[in-house]
This record gives sequence, structure tokens and C-alpha cells, in this order.
Amino acid sequence: MQRSPILLMLCLLAAGASAQTDQYVISRQGTVTLFPVYQTWSAKDAGVSFSQSSATLSAYMPIGRSMSFSLRSGGAGSGGDVPALGGLSDLQAGWTYYWESVNTIFTFGVNAPTGKRELTHDQFLTSVLFSNSLFDLQVPVLGQGLNLNPGAAWVFPLREYLVLGVAAGYQYRGPYKPREGLDEYDPGDEITVSTGIDYRATETISLSMDFVFTAYSADKFAGSTVYASGNSYWVNLQYKQYFREDELNAFIGYRTKSKGQTAGAGGLVDEKERLEPGRLDISLQYRQAFSQRFALAYILDGRIFESTPSVYAGAKVVGAGVAPTLTFASGFFIPARVKVQIGSLKGGETITSVEAGLGVGFTF
Repeated sequence: MQRSPILLMLCLLAAGASAQTDQYVISRQGTVTLFPVYQTWSAKDAGVSFSQSSATLSAYMPIGRSMSFSLRSGGAGSGGDVPALGGLSDLQAGWTYYWESVNTIFTFGVNAPTGKRELTHDQFLTSVLFSNSLFDLQVPVLGQGLNLNPGAAWVFPLREYLVLGVAAGYQYRGPYKPREGLDEYDPGDEITVSTGIDYRATETISLSMDFVFTAYSADKFAGSTVYASGNSYWVNLQYKQYFREDELNAFIGYRTKSKGQTAGAGGLVDEKERLEPGRLDISLQYRQAFSQRFALAYILDGRIFESTPSVYAGAKVVGAGVAPTLTFASGFFIPARVKVQIGSLKGGETITSVEAGLGVGFTF
């Protein structure tokens, strides 16, 4: 389950505030990982059958004790019964600085518009399909505009075993042309405020809860306001327990949005029905370390989407998989993942998915 960058900052700070002296808020271990993945989805009764072959390249580099830098990019290509769409994705860079005396992390992220944009009509239809959160593709979107994302997180140790965190971030989302021959689309900027609490019950058991609120400014097309998204609310709970070298991680989260506004004759008007569905995520993962060189994670998860008028709302999907990692003394490691999913759409049609990935990485 992926968390927002702000929540990741809170987790890092919470860990650092209660960790032993040989641990660091800013990880001292650099990593480079290339991870190709093949994902396929099929619901023949609903006319859905497609695949995506993708690869992401990510790098993390610590700079001293209090600073780090990260990069991520990749590319993807489509397959199956959809118009062909392939190309590079945007380059994302991140900078993190930890101000130890005030227990605060500052971040700055950049999404550089290096990916494929100005799509043809058919390519755009495939892009809309791939970006739907039901399919959880590794590269859901190829190209956007220039995005800038400054943020900060503060941590307040309340007790030796209890840590409170507060974070805030702003995301500037620059205009771009999603389709060729059309005017620029300017997505609304975002303001995110979050709070989290981390409770360490024992030396091996911890429990954390996070709440995230995001407000959006209105989207514009060709200089005219066309849509204003409702506010977003996300709450989640995570349980973590260690068994010597093994680790159990249980997660449950719910995300929903208030009604948005669409363009009308006299300006923006409220949506008659909320289109974007609320989403419940549940996951259970157990990572078993057989040795210093080999570990295997067992994955079980589920997603339930609220029923709304939007496409693929009301879907219910469960998945199971394994993710082995082979590590060598030289610092090289080989991560892999195999996962299958099955569920149903709003109309009762069965939908299935198969995912397989095999990568290579290096730590330094």
C-alpha cells in the first residue's frame, strides 16, 4: 500500500524519535532499483481486456546525516484490446532535509514534464482507462505538466512510547496539453494537511493512525474554469509486529471525497451525485527472512469501491501474491513479485488480473 509523501515523512520521523541511537531519520543506505512489471486485466463480459508492460527506475542517495535526494522515472507500453499507448513517464525528483534541533523534515519534489503528452484521441482514451485507480498500474500516467511540491513535517514525542506528527504540503500543478491539437489543461493546485500518531506497545509491536485532508483549486481548460474537485479525506490504521527477523504488517484505510462542481451555464454548479467513489483498502503482509540472503513476503489484500455513476465504481477486488528478494554480499539484490486478483464489477461481471515483476537493484 503506498502512502502519500507527507505520511512517509511522519513515519520516518516517528521511527527516528523512538529509535535506538544506531538508527537514522534519513536513511544512510543508498539504493538504485530497476523493476519491470507485466500487468493484465480482463473482464470479457464488460468488454475489458488489456495489459501494460512497464519498467521504473528509482534511485535514493543520502547526502550526509541530514539530507537525501531521490529520482524516479520509467516507461510503459499497452497491449490487448485497447488503442496502443507507449512512451516514457515523467521524471520525478525529491529532496529531503532533516533539521534535527527542531525535529522537522523539509521536502521539495519536482515532476519534470519529460513523459509522453499531446496524445491522439485513441491514445487519450487508453490513458484515461489506465489512470483508473481500480487497475493500480505501476505507470498509470505517462506525461503531465511541471509539478512542484514543497512540504514539511513536525514530530512531537508525547511519551517514550507515543509520538504525534503534523505535516503540511502544497502542490503546484502546471498546465500541459493532454491531447494534441487542443488548448492547455491546467489542473488545480493542492493543499494537504495531515496528522498521525504512532504508539509503540512493546519493543516489537507498534500501531499508527493517520488522517489526511486535501483541498483542490479549480481546473481550467483554455483559460476557462471547468471543474472543481471536492475535498479529499483519507484515514488509515497500521499494525506492525516483528518476530525476530520476520515482520507482520496489517493495514486498513478509507479515502473519500465530497461533491465537486462542474461547469454550467452560469458558472460552476454542484454535482448532482458524487462521481468519484470512496475506497476501502485492506492489506496483510508477512515478510519471512529465511536467511540474510533470502526473504519472502506473502501478500493478501482487498479493495472495495463505493457505487457511484462513474465507470468501474462499485468494484470489489481481492488479491494474493508473493514477493521474494534475493540479496548478494556485493550489494546487488533481485526483487520479484507475482500476484493474482479476482473480483466483480458493479454489474456483476467477473474481473481478473495477473501481475508479475522481476527487477534488479544495488545498495551502497
